[in-house]
Amino acid sequence: MTKNQKLWTEEEDLFLKEQYGRMTLQKIGECLNRSKESVNKRISRLQLRNNQNGIRKKWSPDQDTFLKVNINKMNNREIGKHLGKSPSSVANRIRLLKLVRKTSLRRWTKKEDEYLVKWYGVKSLDQLSRRLQRSTQALESRLYRLGIRGVRAHLGNVTVYELAECLQVDVHTIYNWIQKRELPYNILRANTRTFLGIDVAAFWKWAQQNKELINFSKVAPNTLIPEPEWVKEQRKYDYFNRPKYENKKWTEEEDARLWYMFYQEGRTQQEIGQLIGRSAHGIQRRLHRHGKRSYLNKSYLFMIVFTGPTY
Repeated sequence: MTKNQKLWTEEEDLFLKEQYGRMTLQKIGECLNRSKESVNKRISRLQLRNNQNGIRKKWSPDQDTFLKVNINKMNNREIGKHLGKSPSSVANRIRLLKLVRKTSLRRWTKKEDEYLVKWYGVKSLDQLSRRLQRSTQALESRLYRLGIRGVRAHLGNVTVYELAECLQVDVHTIYNWIQKRELPYNILRANTRTFLGIDVAAFWKWAQQNKELINFSKVAPNTLIPEPEWVKEQRKYDYFNRPKYENKKWTEEEDARLWYMFYQEGRTQQEIGQLIGRSAHGIQRRLHRHGKRSYLNKSYLFMIVFTGPTY
């Protein structure tokens, strides 16, 4: 291992195990701030790659039978989701088997969209399916196309990555809540993979006891349904009491000043925050994320150290 090589943490390994097979290696690398090659090597070291989760999967006789039975009932996306295949893989299989759809798939009408949006979260997917004469897979697909989040939430669980996206926090924050704040979770299994699932009802019960951890003003209404009544008032409260320096991006100059004041001058996080216009919590998170790594612009750091920072 080289001197500057970054060690993999338990949180990163958990994220990799959960998202491998669901996200591309490039996307996983972007989320973890690592290269595609680093992610690929870690997958090999953790022995996540095997014959069952390889990139190319052979179609089984049962899958072919399902395709033939449902070709006139579902679109390629719905079939692929059920079989664990991509829409393009389903389309290629249809051409290879020389299958032809008898009738074009029924298009969604404006009236159906309005009904679906109105009653989604109030009625179960089975009830909506019977009312609209469409499969539950078709409902989920349509909700996704309409840009309505929390589609899987109605089924009882969301993944850690989905929850982080809904709450607009880093995925590592969710893992931290699980490990240190006792956020309830379930071990779910899909095909050959296991991953962490968060029950929506259990999450809201936990969130009510840990309101200080979440900025509810960032959570869009009805993102995780059913949404309790108290969330609406909490969303307003968090909006009017949001941090003064929220969403302020860090610059190289601020990083250099932070490094110098904390590691060279030994100032407290509260003092540093007052000097550079950041909250103590923001200083703490920045130090925790980057630590003492030499990620700074060395020429600028040289100037700071030998000429002194400008406060």
